[in-house]
Amino acid sequence: MTPMPSTVLIAEDDEDVRELVAQRLAAAGYQTVTVDNGNAALTAANLQRPDLIVLDIDMPGLDGLTVCQQLQGLSRTSNIPVLILSARSRDLDRTHGRAMGASEYLAKPFDSADLVERVGQLLAGAH
Repeated sequence: MTPMPSTVLIAEDDEDVRELVAQRLAAAGYQTVTVDNGNAALTAANLQRPDLIVLDIDMPGLDGLTVCQQLQGLSRTSNIPVLILSARSRDLDRTHGRAMGASEYLAKPFDSADLVERVGQLLAGAH
């Protein structure tokens, strides 16, 4: 019996970036669910219970750091690894992202192969 592919929730307000991430992860064998704002990310995380979340910081409604913090505070979603994908690339931003509960932080522009590799590493560590 073939195992179910891991599901990755992608929360990104830039349609081009969201589609690129979804295409790269789908090509690597992951199921993807996409949303374009923080409120939708929280709802989708609660309903879908994805195996991993790729989260932008600067989004309409709730920003990614608030979403990450709220996910960590809910028993239903606190064990889902979060990879923050953001244009904010300073060390302070990375530190703040990890303090909010992010497992990994990847700055834009990003290398697609690096993204797929990090997603794989996070999923391997989560099981």
